[in-house]
Amino acid sequence: MLNKYRVFKIKQVIESEKRFIKKYSTKKIFELAAFKITEFINKNFSKKKIFFICGPGNNGRDGIYSNALLKKKKINTRVYEISKESNIFSEKKLNELLEESDVVVDCIFGLGLNRKIQNKFKKIIQLINCCKNKVIISIDLPSGINSDSGDILGISVKANITLAMGVYKPAHFLNPSKNYCGEVSLLNLNLPNLKKNIYPQIFLLEKKILENKFPSFPSNIHKYNKGHVHVIGGVMAGASRIVAYSARKTGCGLSSIIINDKDLKFYSGTEPGTIIRSSKDKIDSKKADCLVIGPGLGKSFSKKQFLEILKIYQCPIIIDADAFNIFKNCKEQFYKVLQKRKNVILTPHEGEFQRIFNQKNDKISNCLQASKLIFNNIVLKGNDTIVAFQDQMVWINNNASSSLATAGSGDMLCGIMSSLIAQKMEIKYSILASIYIHGQLSKQRNCSTVEDFMKKIPQVFRYLKNNN
Repeated sequence: MLNKYRVFKIKQVIESEKRFIKKYSTKKIFELAAFKITEFINKNFSKKKIFFICGPGNNGRDGIYSNALLKKKKINTRVYEISKESNIFSEKKLNELLEESDVVVDCIFGLGLNRKIQNKFKKIIQLINCCKNKVIISIDLPSGINSDSGDILGISVKANITLAMGVYKPAHFLNPSKNYCGEVSLLNLNLPNLKKNIYPQIFLLEKKILENKFPSFPSNIHKYNKGHVHVIGGVMAGASRIVAYSARKTGCGLSSIIINDKDLKFYSGTEPGTIIRSSKDKIDSKKADCLVIGPGLGKSFSKKQFLEILKIYQCPIIIDADAFNIFKNCKEQFYKVLQKRKNVILTPHEGEFQRIFNQKNDKISNCLQASKLIFNNIVLKGNDTIVAFQDQMVWINNNASSSLATAGSGDMLCGIMSSLIAQKMEIKYSILASIYIHGQLSKQRNCSTVEDFMKKIPQVFRYLKNNN
């Protein structure tokens, strides 16, 4: 049985379906899909007028089978089949059928679509999207979406509900396609799982996987045993301060910012609990449980200093923001440096990622290739954050709102992540938990700035820790 949080790429869906068909039959998989679709529609829209628009492929066949089953249940349903051969259709007739219906079921294209929508299909999708006061249900994916990348292939149906058939697809959670899916409901088709050695293994990030993973401490613990986060700071003091403060808000015992003397003037308003150290001081790097370098760095540290820092610190390292710019003209050197280190986490946003790696495939493939290249971990930040680990395990976060689109949000994520690592939470789960916490913060009331969000960190952290 498939893990309900598993996400399959196109090739994996095809492989799983082949195994199902080998055990049963092609007809059986269509009948099962139709039964599940019928069950959903009968449960939620039995009193409504249902209208199936079916394409020439397997997705259309699902619709035709479902229409027949609903007919047997005496539900008011009609079907419109789009011919593969002819490019002619009656726009007037289709409009009439759309107008007469309450629920429009999009069965035009499925997950195999890889070409731009054109001609009659484009016009039909435009007509569907112009419908007012109708519920639009897409089967598996809204027609017009690339399942693996989430790209819109010219035009896409904008659904209210998407029925994911058997397993989630990347496009259900990636931008921009997630904005076309509406509410995604998973229909269990009892598809067989893939062999464990078939990669990538992609999962939806859910709270359940964090059960019993958060650090716990005895009542007599002191600050030196709760983790120490070091931040390499620069001229953009606000970002470095956010990292250090967020780290302590998430529970680590100490946070220090190491800066060049010339930048000291920018740190006069630093939060009282944050330690400020000069880079000229004798810093005991062995006392650091996690290092963050990049947020607020600006051009305060040279490439030579950066390499020296990486040499001195043997703890886990989070690299973000301005640190990427240091190697913009010598990427190969950057890769080689990272390949020699363990437990490095890169946290770029899309623009930074492309500057570092210049990958041109879908987001998941890009992250996997980058992780494989540097022998380390990638967190591609965004409303659809993707995490790729060295072992080819990938996680997609669907737990964030647009309120995180504010200055300092990424710095706060670094602070939360570094704190969990410093508290000796397993690195994999530190990364996943910090992203989940970050997303939960975005849903807190009356929060619009990073200062607002940071105040809520202890509350969200305690809730997740105590309810897992």
